[in-house]
Amino acid sequence: MIYLLLKQIQYFLAVAECKHFTRAADQLFVSQSALSQQITKLENDLGMKLINRVKHPIQLTPAGQDFMLYAKKITHEVEQMHQNLQKHLSIEKRTIHLGVITGLGNINIASIFTAFNSEHPNIKFAVTNELSKELCKLLCEGNIDLALFAAPHDIDSYNFEVHPLEKEEFVLITPANHPFSQKETIKLSETANENFIFPTKKNVSYDIFFTECRKAGFTPKIVSECNGPGRRIDLVQAGLGIAFISLSGLQYYNNSASLSIVRLVDPFYKHIVLARTKQEKSSMSLLMFWQYIQQWK
Repeated sequence: MIYLLLKQIQYFLAVAECKHFTRAADQLFVSQSALSQQITKLENDLGMKLINRVKHPIQLTPAGQDFMLYAKKITHEVEQMHQNLQKHLSIEKRTIHLGVITGLGNINIASIFTAFNSEHPNIKFAVTNELSKELCKLLCEGNIDLALFAAPHDIDSYNFEVHPLEKEEFVLITPANHPFSQKETIKLSETANENFIFPTKKNVSYDIFFTECRKAGFTPKIVSECNGPGRRIDLVQAGLGIAFISLSGLQYYNNSASLSIVRLVDPFYKHIVLARTKQEKSSMSLLMFWQYIQQWK
């Protein structure tokens, strides 16, 4: 008897869809080597090649094409099983697993919970706080039901249903004695020779900032990386460089004279979205909260 892991099937389908190991690994949030090992193990367990790795983009073998048909049926049946079993879980005892980032702009998640629970007191929340990229991974893996996060640039590549909630402008912060501090607005291209303090690469904002700098015609000189707007503000105040920060991130600013805020002539934004995986059915409690938060003001 052949024993296959659902994860192996999901990995195979990602490779079949992307036709590229690197892109599939990025979508699954795993290393390319780990993905390749799982596909190789799958092929060894079946005793046949499913993927032609020589051709680029990669192609499925005839056996791989047949396997894909069964793999899609299996994942669909597993999803249907999960959904149908939800009816045995009383809505009165339902826990919604929600992932959130720290920087939600003007969205007060505590107030949303309080208001929702006043109408549905027996629906509970289990909240996970992570960076946006990690929340995408948790949502893909089914470890959370919903996520509130800053949309990555490749949000459309995920099997997510997405509802935009808010967009928040990024501004430039500089030491108070910096030449830019005399300006009200600035073109991003004017900062090409500056030292930058960025978030880490695990942060969606890193990709946003880097992409905007490249669009402005330069590669940013990053002298330090750290997550948390408060830390970046401290480093700017210390004179290490300049940084981008969202308007809500300025709440960490203590209004001292050692910092200046300059808006961009062509601003760019952090887009806060509500996301869930695309599925035919959702539990009643999850659907209720999904609809409720979209109407929240």
